[in-house]
Amino acid sequence: MEKNLQSRKQELVRDAIYDAAIDLFIQKGFQGTTVEDVAQAAGVSRRSFFRYFTTKDHLLAYNIVNLGDALVSAVAACPSESSTMELLHDTVLAGAKFATSQPRTRQIMEIAVRNLPARQANRSRMVEVEIRLSEAFAARTRKETKDDFRPRMLAVLTLMVVDLTLFSWFKGDFKDSSAASNYVFTQLNGVFSDGTGSQKSQETQLHKPRPAAKKNRRITTAR
Repeated sequence: MEKNLQSRKQELVRDAIYDAAIDLFIQKGFQGTTVEDVAQAAGVSRRSFFRYFTTKDHLLAYNIVNLGDALVSAVAACPSESSTMELLHDTVLAGAKFATSQPRTRQIMEIAVRNLPARQANRSRMVEVEIRLSEAFAARTRKETKDDFRPRMLAVLTLMVVDLTLFSWFKGDFKDSSAASNYVFTQLNGVFSDGTGSQKSQETQLHKPRPAAKKNRRITTAR
């Protein structure tokens, strides 16, 4: 009971620091806000700040870890008989729904859009999520590792589609994350088609042998 109470107290302090920081990043900018500013606004000491977050970058990308949890759980929960596209779609949708349900997501995206270091902070944590996703995809086959090509490709593709889905939602193109993800998947299918909706034609072109390069021949004329 005492342990649960202590954990809850730590969670409240962490959330207070996080909320204070996001508000300051919006008001003063990511680079214009110091650790001291955040600690003061949250009502904690500088030392307490570093008990919960190692840097401002770590703080800004705090929710990226939770997004990773949602994506990994979605991969594990997807039925074993699902096709690769169904697996990808369900995982992306779960991640997008989680992100859009968080009250600070739109503000964090606004901070990242306005500030390159803030974007880089978010991207840096995505590397961890990519590794975890690769492991989750590999675990479905039990024959692959996170470093094999297919799990890594699925992880990268998942994160790309999630990113594009959230960007469409952030711009206001779609109010619903499901509609936004469906739109992105439609566009993705179009990329792999020949522009007329025929994916088979594109696959034929991809696998069509290239003509052998003609060798330059030196032509001489008799004198």
